[in-house]
Amino acid sequence: MWGRYGDSEGADVMDDLRSTVERYIRGVESALTELVKESGPEINFGMVDSIIDSANRYLQDANYYLRCGREVVALASVSYAEGLLDALRILGLVNFTWRRAG
Repeated sequence: MWGRYGDSEGADVMDDLRSTVERYIRGVESALTELVKESGPEINFGMVDSIIDSANRYLQDANYYLRCGREVVALASVSYAEGLLDALRILGLVNFTWRRAG
């Protein structure tokens, strides 16, 4: 997939990877700059379900893009899913243990 160093295919993949990473970094930087903390201890479990659904959809996207040979997009998609699940877990709204396949 990555090609040998200096191959045009390898360079194209690395350019695509760099571009993708830069785009995601800009997005997260923007979100962190703009975010506003909301007050209130209320938990809307419908929203928790919606976030879990989003994580499932990102996982489906990751599997699809992996089958299509778009590993960079697949990695980004599964990373989104993992981040959503981690956020819910850190907030104490869900409970699970990460199992790393070897």
